[in-house]
Amino acid sequence: RSGGVLKSSMKGKKKIGKPRLAKKHNLKLTTAIAKQIELGESLLESVYPGIDIDMEHACPNCATMLSEADIGMGWTPCASNDYQTVCHACSSKFVPKFSVSCKDASFEGSQGKGTPLYCDHLSPWVLLREIRSVIAATGVESILDVKFRKGSDISASLWWNMVVTFRRYKLPFIFLLQGSFQNQLILPSPSLNESSTGSVH
Repeated sequence: RSGGVLKSSMKGKKKIGKPRLAKKHNLKLTTAIAKQIELGESLLESVYPGIDIDMEHACPNCATMLSEADIGMGWTPCASNDYQTVCHACSSKFVPKFSVSCKDASFEGSQGKGTPLYCDHLSPWVLLREIRSVIAATGVESILDVKFRKGSDISASLWWNMVVTFRRYKLPFIFLLQGSFQNQLILPSPSLNESSTGSVH
């Protein structure tokens, strides 16, 4: 009897699995946040004309093209030291990348000005650890400085990873562009009033 009672009680319980990243199409936005995201996209385009971020990556083992969602599903949840993802087609592990291109000739990519910038695609947990390290060493102001994202070094890669991650999870990222508007204030978060919008003052 005790075994039957135990089985009966277990039927109503759901198994707790590993935490999963929310899918983009399941995320719901308030009007205020949606308008701030729209403003962020507009400001990003004004700072980087013709900006193009290519998130697809071919698996180096089987050549399967993986989307941003595929790469996200291959990350190990909460693993802040794991830079790899897993290919859903062949189960091989590799460090994914994305590229950033801009029509501005002064944009400095991985092979000099006018070339694409190739960045390691970091999971949210790895990115959080990296950004915390930067803030602890130089303060949050350094991340907002234009110099942080110029060039093709690790700091530029971290900055673009923040943009990519915020866009994926539909979070306002206009504050990251503050350094490009030195004499103006970009509101980093929506007002409690839903009718208000993010703006440049």
